[in-house]
Amino acid sequence: MEKIVIDIGPLPTASAEETTRTIQSAIDYAGNLGGGTVKLGEGVYALDGTLHLRSGVRLEGIPGRTVLRQGEERISALASDADLHERQVAVDSPGAFAVGQTVTIRKAASSMGFGDTVAVVVGKEGQVLHLDRELHGTVLLAHGGIVTTQSPVVAAYDCARIEMYGLTVEGNKDSVTLAEGCRSAGIYLYGVAGARIERCAVLAYKGDGISYQHCSDIRVADCESAGNGGKGIHPGSGTSRTQIVDSRFDGNAMDGIFLCWRVQDSVVERCTAVGNGMNGLSIGHKDVRNEIKFNRLSDNQYYGIFFRNENEPMSPSYNRVEGNTLEDNGSEAMGYVGIRIRGYTHDVDLLSNRISYAKAPPERTIGICLEPHTSGITLADNAFEGCALQTHDHWLPDGEAE
Repeated sequence: MEKIVIDIGPLPTASAEETTRTIQSAIDYAGNLGGGTVKLGEGVYALDGTLHLRSGVRLEGIPGRTVLRQGEERISALASDADLHERQVAVDSPGAFAVGQTVTIRKAASSMGFGDTVAVVVGKEGQVLHLDRELHGTVLLAHGGIVTTQSPVVAAYDCARIEMYGLTVEGNKDSVTLAEGCRSAGIYLYGVAGARIERCAVLAYKGDGISYQHCSDIRVADCESAGNGGKGIHPGSGTSRTQIVDSRFDGNAMDGIFLCWRVQDSVVERCTAVGNGMNGLSIGHKDVRNEIKFNRLSDNQYYGIFFRNENEPMSPSYNRVEGNTLEDNGSEAMGYVGIRIRGYTHDVDLLSNRISYAKAPPERTIGICLEPHTSGITLADNAFEGCALQTHDHWLPDGEAE
C-alpha cells in the first residue's frame, strides 16, 4: 500500500525549537494518516527537545550524514513538591521551558529509575507546567527535585510498527544530569510492539545510548552506541523477542550490553562490546531463554560476560552462550575474569567460547568463574589462552578462593 513520504532538508535559518517542531509535525501528520515515512536529508539538525515517533512511522536519514544534535540542558529547581499522579509541576524558572518541550522530573543528585517522569509540556500557567501524563513518582523539594530538558533525542511510547534508519544521535557532553535508561536514553522506547532500529548511531549522550523497556519484537541491527555516559544498550523490564545483531557498543562508561529485568527469548549476535567501563555484557533478573553468540567482548573493566547475583526463581537461567571471543577483560580493582556466573543461575550452556589474556598479570587470570550455588552449567569446546585457571568455583579480588 502506498503511504505518504515527507522529505525534510536542513533548516539553516530555523532555531532548534523550530527544527524540532517541523520534524515532529511531519511525524504526527504521517501518524495521523496511519503511517508513512519522514526522510531527513544530509546535514545537522539542532534540536531543542525529543522527537516522538507514532505508530507506523519510519524516520529515515542517511547513515553517517544525518545528525540529530541534542540541545543544551536547562534546569530549574521545583517550586513545590511534585506528587505522584499529578499532571503538573511548579518550577522556579518557568521561562526555561517552552510549550511542546520534553522535560524530565527527577532528583538532581541521582535518578529515581522508573520514578523519574519524562513528559511533554502542554501548557504553562505562571510557575506551573502542565504535562501530557501523570507523574510516575513523588519528587520532593527536600530531596532536591528538578525539572530538566535532558531527555531522549528520539523516543516512542505505547505504539507499534515503527522504524528508525540512518540516524546519528549526537548527545550534549555538557549536560549535567546523567539520564537513567529506565526512562531516558539517546534513543528510547517504552511499550512498543515491533520496531526496527537499523544503521543508527548514538554518540556521546549523557546516559544510556539505546534503551527500551516493556517492549516486544525490537530489532537493533548494524547500529553503534559508543562513548556514552551510561550503558551502550539497555533492554529490559519485560522485553521479549528482541534481536540485537551486527552492532557495536564500545567505550561506554558503564556496561556495553545490559540485559535488565525479564529480557526473554532474545538474541545478541555478532556484536562488539569493547573498552566499556563495566561489563561487556551483563545479564540478570529473570533473563531467560536468551542466546548470546558470536560476539566479541574485549578490554572491558569488569567481566566479559557477567551473570548477576540472583536467587531462584529470579536467576538468569536457561541461556546459551556460544562462540564468543572474550579478550583481556578485567582490571586491578575487579580482577581478571572472562565469564563470571553468580547466584543460583542454572541450566546455562557455555559452548565453543574463546577466552584469552595477554595483558593481565598471568597469575590472576580466570577463564570462567562458577560460584558455589550455580548448577547445571554445561561446558563444552571452550578454548583458553593465558588463563591461570580455566575454571574456578569462586573468586575474590586477592585471587584467593573462599
